[in-house]
Amino acid sequence: MGYCRLLPVLLLCCLQTNPATAREPLPVAPADFKRLALAISDQPDSMRADFAVAAITELAMAHTAEADRARREVPYNTRDNDLPRWAMTVDAYAADLMAIADSVTPDTRIDIGISHENVVYLNVAGRLVMLGNPRMSEQLAYEQRVTGRFCSLHRCADLVKEFPPPKPASRNRAQSPHWSFSQQSGPSCNTEDGLVFQFLDSTNLRQKRDACKRIATELDTLTAVILQHMAQGTRIDWNRLAIRTLPGEELQLVELNGDGDAVRIPVSGLAAATKLFTLVRPWLTARVKGNSYRLVVINADRLMAPAFRLPPDIP
Repeated sequence: MGYCRLLPVLLLCCLQTNPATAREPLPVAPADFKRLALAISDQPDSMRADFAVAAITELAMAHTAEADRARREVPYNTRDNDLPRWAMTVDAYAADLMAIADSVTPDTRIDIGISHENVVYLNVAGRLVMLGNPRMSEQLAYEQRVTGRFCSLHRCADLVKEFPPPKPASRNRAQSPHWSFSQQSGPSCNTEDGLVFQFLDSTNLRQKRDACKRIATELDTLTAVILQHMAQGTRIDWNRLAIRTLPGEELQLVELNGDGDAVRIPVSGLAAATKLFTLVRPWLTARVKGNSYRLVVINADRLMAPAFRLPPDIP
């Protein structure tokens, strides 16, 4: 048999016997990412630093890929002049993430937790990083890559085994908002449950992105709280539903009716953007009642402006 005929056979044998080509099983189940993160939060600083570097590096790479994807779409979206600017903004955020990852040392103070929107977050020496992939459909793959990086350095199975599973997220929680662009209406921030916030232009995109995510998260938190109180027999007066900021307190007071029923929760963005909250209240009512409701909020730049100036919340 000639060399040319042997070559495909040899290559096939190499592929079948080379262990490097086989995908190594993950040391923990994909569903245990949050459980692993909470377990690491109780470990020494050096282990938390390893997790932070793995998670933030992979997050930076995911955002770089998202920016590259946007640039590839530019030739096919000739009417969308905002795609190049969006790509530049995402690239800048990826660079910021890499700078944070590069700054981490074994002694860096790192806190790990789960946010109100059920996303793992890191507080790296005062800088908040939400470990959410820019595309929700790729979140699981991102978590698996982080797990693979970290667990190549530590015995993750032992960590998870010693830590109880976190409580499951409420099925009423909304997903993170996603963005779309249109030359006619400008960029818009859209939630999976029917809210659309339209902005006039793409200036200060990062600020608008953060504010929209804050508002969506707070509405999600408020929905869950109202549902909980309704289950306990509390009457909700939608005409009297209001949010108050109390001097000297970090939490806001949400008045549920005129009978004195109220709850303190972190909704500083909604408390600041009072006109926006008034506009979305019919949507909130429908969502709590389990009804579909699509609401397009125009001039979101002006309505969210009070939330732009707020410092980032630590969930």
